[in-house]
Amino acid sequence: MKKNYLSTITLSLIIISPAYAEQNVATSFSTRSISRNAARDLAGWTNYINKDSSPKTVYGALSVTPEYSHTFNSSTITNTLFGDNLIHANDTDFLKISGSQVTNRGPHDLLADYFYLPTDFESIVQFKPVIDNVIIDFGFYLGLDAWKKGMYFWLHAPFAHTRWDLNIEEHVINEGINNSAQGYYTPNAIPRNLLLDSFTNYANGITVPDIETVMFEELKFAKMSNKRLVRSRLAEIRTGFGWNFYAQQDYHGGFNLQLAAPTGLRPAGEFLFEPLVGNGHFWELGFGTSGHYTFWRNEQETSHCSVYIDVNITHLFKTRQTRVFDLKTGGTLSRYMLAMAMDSPAVNLQGTTAIPTAQFNNDFIPVANITKLKVDVSIAVQADIVLMLNATVKDFSFDLGYNYWGRSSENISLRLVESFTENRYVLKGDAHVFGFLPNTTTATTPAIALSATQDNTTIHTGTNFSAPNPATNPNIDFPQLARTNPPSSIPVNLQSIQNSTAVSDRINTSVPPIFITMNDLNLDGPQTRGSSSKLFTHISYTWNDKVEWQPYLGIGAEIEWGHHGSHNCNPCKNNAPQCSTSQWGIWIKTGATFN
Repeated sequence: MKKNYLSTITLSLIIISPAYAEQNVATSFSTRSISRNAARDLAGWTNYINKDSSPKTVYGALSVTPEYSHTFNSSTITNTLFGDNLIHANDTDFLKISGSQVTNRGPHDLLADYFYLPTDFESIVQFKPVIDNVIIDFGFYLGLDAWKKGMYFWLHAPFAHTRWDLNIEEHVINEGINNSAQGYYTPNAIPRNLLLDSFTNYANGITVPDIETVMFEELKFAKMSNKRLVRSRLAEIRTGFGWNFYAQQDYHGGFNLQLAAPTGLRPAGEFLFEPLVGNGHFWELGFGTSGHYTFWRNEQETSHCSVYIDVNITHLFKTRQTRVFDLKTGGTLSRYMLAMAMDSPAVNLQGTTAIPTAQFNNDFIPVANITKLKVDVSIAVQADIVLMLNATVKDFSFDLGYNYWGRSSENISLRLVESFTENRYVLKGDAHVFGFLPNTTTATTPAIALSATQDNTTIHTGTNFSAPNPATNPNIDFPQLARTNPPSSIPVNLQSIQNSTAVSDRINTSVPPIFITMNDLNLDGPQTRGSSSKLFTHISYTWNDKVEWQPYLGIGAEIEWGHHGSHNCNPCKNNAPQCSTSQWGIWIKTGATFN
């Protein structure tokens, strides 16, 4: 069955030819904070807050709200993380991994060579991301009519146990039998059994052993965990201090100032789908307005129907985070490409006309490991708006409402204290990194580290493999025939043509090599935004026969749809990836009100 499934997928890859249009993707999935939920805050509380109280009166309410929430429609999260790199076939979205020697490679295939895999390796990788939360929200409201009629204070402090699971599943189509070619990674060929067995291994930080003094660094950041990641933390402490300038039994209207103190987690960049509790460790400051109107009340004043509106607008101040960036020319997911470290000056190496400024120093490193940087992030505006209908019949209360949440695009800038190492790292692509001296007198063939770079390579392909003789590095940056330095100036050949001096058998090196610079980092691409719509309901019972403290108990539910349409807004950035989840939740809200 599995074999038939893989065959069907493979056939579909040959048939389909989707138009490629690069879209930005999120390198850090930071969505709505579990503390930013005006629907859960307001539901079940409307009869206890914003009262028409007598002067010199203090009243209020306490609440404890345990909630469980779980995401659905995982394909939207997958699309936010991988974008146009995904291939759609047979109602399935997946990444295709294939080596440079695989025939009929598709334009969306990720190059297996970058992941320490054989050049004939093939697999498909699927994802079904899931986030579920166990939340306990502590709420407090205090009416301060004793100070001034209509004044109040509120506080919410939710604690969450969150679990994030990328649910990565890889189906290997062809595990590959090719050894790595001589000079491709190391002077001698690497046996197949020393190369990795799957993309999942690479994405989880597994690497090959160091060989012949050549080091193969593991992926340390933006990893795709094949295990569920769990965190527990207090999200934010949200407070508001306000005044209802209209405060009557059948209506009220007022405003408040709001502050959120960060107690949650900052993005650290270790994982692509990184578990976060809170808003990303931002301080928030803003304002809110609230109001209600009771449009029906019975003569006994035991039952009534009211409509409520609650609007919350905040600014998220600059905070420190760690992000991993793609490269502008490499495209999205280029953080998973393979880079090389180089030392200057070149030793015993020259091109046709000049000596390269640097040459390979036997160290391979994933791009994510060098583009992980500390940044400052801010968000101009966030909105949380609720429109709700309440019906109260004696001791029972029923709520039904709509909630909109949205935030503008992140503004990301490198911290002043952060520096990117330039004149050090280059892109390998599918270049051979060693050439060999012809030797007619001994069996040994000394290897020469080259300066071959491929600045225009992408996550999908190198620049050499389609050429007639790719092992000669025909399409590297500024190719020149490699030689040793004077006075001997010996030609540098391919390993397989040890004793030839023919130009057709010579290997190229880059003069000069092109280094990855700060300007190559795509700082704007991962600046995400988000928005969603939610329907919610709540029913509760209050023991009104109590005099001073009146306990209550209720149950509520919500269902939220993340917005993922491509539309522009101000101050949103064009083509900004949407970090919005679709999820459902159910809660129990209990506590007491006091007069």
